[in-house]
Amino acid sequence: MDKKPTVLDLLARTFTVFGITVLILCVMCALFGDLAKGFSEIFALGSSGLSVKTLLEFLLSSAVMNLLSSLFMTDVIIHSMSAIKRIALMFTSGIIAVIIFSTLFGWFPVNDLTSWIAFIICFVVCCSVGTLLSAIKLRAENRQLAEALEKLKEKNND
Repeated sequence: MDKKPTVLDLLARTFTVFGITVLILCVMCALFGDLAKGFSEIFALGSSGLSVKTLLEFLLSSAVMNLLSSLFMTDVIIHSMSAIKRIALMFTSGIIAVIIFSTLFGWFPVNDLTSWIAFIICFVVCCSVGTLLSAIKLRAENRQLAEALEKLKEKNND
């Protein structure tokens, strides 16, 4: 039985992504903020923290990423495209969104190779952690469903 996502589900996922993103940004800010202060708008305050402007930009990016993820998991897309193709398109769309946000908001110089290498490393690490957490959650949900099915079978056999 699939549950259709509600607006509250979408908001909850958006704020979860936003919270994790802000946590990562805070660590990066503490470690590299002063070094990147003049280089990136994200670190405009150096190691002192993140600006409200930056936080709102990342909230918007979290919402866009969540919407992209939700789009690629709709029934129409799931039935018309393989999982590998959906995931590849989802990641490609995410990278395009980051390019647009970086250009619009000056997150990092888009013509600087070092910035792209750092972005790709962060992107791969974050995607890997997200995928791992999703797999753990899915495994736990499947285990709960299997246990519930076994209990139902036992109940029907009695």
